Amino acid sequence: MEKTAINTTEFRSLCPVATGLDILGDKWTLLILRDMIWGHKSLFSEFKESPEHMPSKMLSNRLKKLEEFGFISKKAGITNKKNVCYLMEDKGIDAFPIMIEMAIFTSKHFIDYLGSTYTKEARTVMIKNKKEYIADLVKQYKRFKKSIVF
Repeated sequence: MEKTAINTTEFRSLCPVATGLDILGDKWTLLILRDMIWGHKSLFSEFKESPEHMPSKMLSNRLKKLEEFGFISKKAGITNKKNVCYLMEDKGIDAFPIMIEMAIFTSKHFIDYLGSTYTKEARTVMIKNKKEYIADLVKQYKRFKKSIVF
């Protein structure tokens, strides 16, 4: 895979936390990655169906940013070049444990807010079998990615 030049002037400082936030800390980026790994979404229209209702222009910008940073790639359809499929690359998959930690933190401190969308049982599985949980979802995503005939 070709390495993309990154404009480091976008980053606030050399601090790894600040730089990580500059890349992943906006309102939408992790939600796109979430939809890819948990929901196996790959089409623009599928991302638009997410419950957060991301505006189309914002979605386009975030997908482009994720592609530029090497988190995702896009493929044009074979039969219809207008169809574009977005696929998570290894760098995107490497962000998955961050989402798991966020889910654990949020469920610990805000479980009452989450209602039935996230149960204490799900949190328990994530905490007790974190490595296995992550490995299983990554394996499922990679299987999904291989299965896409586009």
